[in-house]
Amino acid sequence: MKTTKPSKITKYIIAAASILSILTFTGCDEKEKNKMENVIQTESSIGAKYLNSQKNKAEKPQEEKPAEPSTNGLGISDEKYEESIKRSLVSKNNNYLVKKVLEKMRAGDEVILSALGGSVTEGAGPASFKQGYAYQFKDLFVEKYAANKDNVKFIPAGIGGTPSPMGLIRYQRDVVNKAGRDPDLLIIEFAVNDWLECSKTRAMEYLVRNALEHNTAVIMLYGAATYGTQQEQIKPVADFYKLPQVSVRDGLKNSGVNQQKDSKVYYTDMVHPTARGHEFMARCILNLIDEIDASEIDEKAAIPAGYKNENAFTKFATIYGDTNDKNVSINAGAFDQKDDAIQAYMHGGKSFPQNWSRTPSTGSGTPNNSGTDNAPFTMTLTCKSLIMVYKNANNNSFGKVEVFVDGESKGTYAGHEEGGWNNCMVVMIIDEPSSSKHTVEIKPAAGQEDKSFTILAFGYAE
Repeated sequence: MKTTKPSKITKYIIAAASILSILTFTGCDEKEKNKMENVIQTESSIGAKYLNSQKNKAEKPQEEKPAEPSTNGLGISDEKYEESIKRSLVSKNNNYLVKKVLEKMRAGDEVILSALGGSVTEGAGPASFKQGYAYQFKDLFVEKYAANKDNVKFIPAGIGGTPSPMGLIRYQRDVVNKAGRDPDLLIIEFAVNDWLECSKTRAMEYLVRNALEHNTAVIMLYGAATYGTQQEQIKPVADFYKLPQVSVRDGLKNSGVNQQKDSKVYYTDMVHPTARGHEFMARCILNLIDEIDASEIDEKAAIPAGYKNENAFTKFATIYGDTNDKNVSINAGAFDQKDDAIQAYMHGGKSFPQNWSRTPSTGSGTPNNSGTDNAPFTMTLTCKSLIMVYKNANNNSFGKVEVFVDGESKGTYAGHEEGGWNNCMVVMIIDEPSSSKHTVEIKPAAGQEDKSFTILAFGYAE
């Protein structure tokens, strides 16, 4: 049978009872009895004191530890916040080009900074896109390092829902041409957008390599999303070219920050950060800059003779509606209209204003018997890979087209899908190991002759 060890107060009670029993059954004299009663009173007093001490101990409130300072807006202590920022540093890799940017900043020279990416880079999430990480980083960077703040120019180049091939197609026009020259520092962020992107990181590699060939310092930024990122797919390219890298996802891991979608702590939805979330991203990039600033300058890394990817893009050109390229011949056919209802940038302007759009019965091609113009868009060029960008309309007046390459159907593409918001779609329609001459035809799919369709741009590798 299991026995229970008596408590201290129980022992006192048992002792007192035992003494009383002894007094009763031994027949001791009065003097001895009084002496024993004094002992009982003493023992009882000790027991009472013990009970009172336990009661007071139980009633005494536990002293609360003072709350750790938290001014970061993400619900964690500032100490943990700083630890998370430090954890976001993936690699400084070769720091030469970034160090050269810092030299120019401190000398007061002109410095051009740009950020290329999707909607997170554009500034989606906060009430104002100017609370986006790219803008916040620019402000922090300028405040800390610029001798002449007016000589630092920022070229925003994010646009929602687009992967790295779209970034490659836009880079020359939206960054280099807009800046008037190649930027000094380029932040690239497509990790939350590059799911199943059509080039399998070849577009990313060309984008990085081209920037490095023009002495642009490139920082590869990996964002965070509740559905995961493509950091592991992009990182081998960044490592191959020895790029400094920052991972917001790694910084947030085990940070204690609420990362539930729609929580309004870090995320406003599944992917777009709050203003304080964007600030965290900006400070992660600044931490990389600070770490590089504190390091000795490296020897300039040589651009590898070979490429990371098989069948890499070694030459790449873009085709817009106003492009004059001697390698490309275009007959727009019925796609001879301009569509103004296209995806716009938060910072102003439209994505591809020079486009090819087909609106039934308005084209100048040859109408069929029903009066609907079905003349195909025809393009002849020499290439090994061809990427098409087209519009995913927000209404069902847009329909499907069928794409033919050298007379062979390569599939149909829908100009309107559920959830479309006039956003850009990117697909690969030619991908071969070597260049050859091709004829591309785009025309309404069967039964879609009364629907519209807009081709926004092309990019091709030779």
